[in-house]
Amino acid sequence: MKKQLLFIIDSLDCGGAEKSLVSLLSLINYDKYEVDLILFGAGGVLEKQVPEEVTIIDYKHKILFPKTLISQLKKLYCHILLSPQLRLNKKRHGSEIHWRTIKHVYPNCATYYDAAIAYQQGVPSFFLVDKVKARKKIAWINANIFADKYDMTYCEPYYQKIDDIIAVSDKLSDIISTNLPSVKEKVSIIYDCINPDQIKCLADEPTDDIKNNAGVSIVTVGRLSGPKNHFLAVDAAKALKEKGLVFRWYFVGEGELHDAIEEKINNYHLNNEVIMLGLKENPYPYIKNADIYVQTSSYEGFCITLAEARILLKPIVSTNFDVVYDQIVDYQNGLIADMNPESVASKVLELINNQSLRQQIIENLKKEKNTTSKTEIEKFYQLIES
Repeated sequence: MKKQLLFIIDSLDCGGAEKSLVSLLSLINYDKYEVDLILFGAGGVLEKQVPEEVTIIDYKHKILFPKTLISQLKKLYCHILLSPQLRLNKKRHGSEIHWRTIKHVYPNCATYYDAAIAYQQGVPSFFLVDKVKARKKIAWINANIFADKYDMTYCEPYYQKIDDIIAVSDKLSDIISTNLPSVKEKVSIIYDCINPDQIKCLADEPTDDIKNNAGVSIVTVGRLSGPKNHFLAVDAAKALKEKGLVFRWYFVGEGELHDAIEEKINNYHLNNEVIMLGLKENPYPYIKNADIYVQTSSYEGFCITLAEARILLKPIVSTNFDVVYDQIVDYQNGLIADMNPESVASKVLELINNQSLRQQIIENLKKEKNTTSKTEIEKFYQLIES
């Protein structure tokens, strides 16, 4: 008899956790497991990549708001508290505010599962504890929840009720264990599953020409949100232009900071140099066709886009966020910059001007072997079967 698995995630928009989950789902043995997937926001661009064996449950349609004055007031209260302008100096994360306010309108899951996995911090993890019955409950942490300003006085009791906590990098595991010693023994590491053959195949699909005789082409892929720090990228682009470099820097992704980033581009008169391409279901051709890949994140849980750029043999410049050292060895498979525009611009110019360094990095990347699609799925099986 097949075992019943449940995965829970906010949505399948084009983000690191989402791509990691889709890759993991593609590796599961469906002769042994039946899999349900709960989404709180259906319609994400990655949904079409979910294997047909997976039953997708759009939980948004199950959420019932009673038509009472109290319920409407609670919805309004939640909406106001979630306003970015009013949360800037708040201790609580938006997910915590949401769950504290309206968790009562989420019905319990009717099915009992052999293993249930919240593949994201925040609401998926809270939902797992409060609304799901399962033999084993597992919480995936794929972001630095402490840098994201989650309130640990609220989150820690939830993590104490979970059987296993998964960190997606060595550094993130250390951060969780140090900051939440009460759950240290539950923490283990499963790296994001990445399928190199699939990425290389998708990278060969036709796409817009990003060369276009515009000099050097630079690409950054990621959600337009605070942790990805596109503002730093725009500042670095300004520095590159002032140094006389002819280039185009493409931002692939969408998010809540779109307008603010666009305004900064306009203010710096960088409209010809920094191009916002928006969300792309398949970002890999843009990475493949670029001369350099740049990551300007302030912090990450793992940074799956760096792993993808490495697979596509791109010379990389990345800021020195904590977990970058799990992937990049400075001057061997990429360059690591300080978290300021002058350093990022300087490293980009160094890659451009030093052809031998650029070629050596490419040769080193060719020697790397990404075997996570084999090793990490075995770790996952051991976890859910134990």
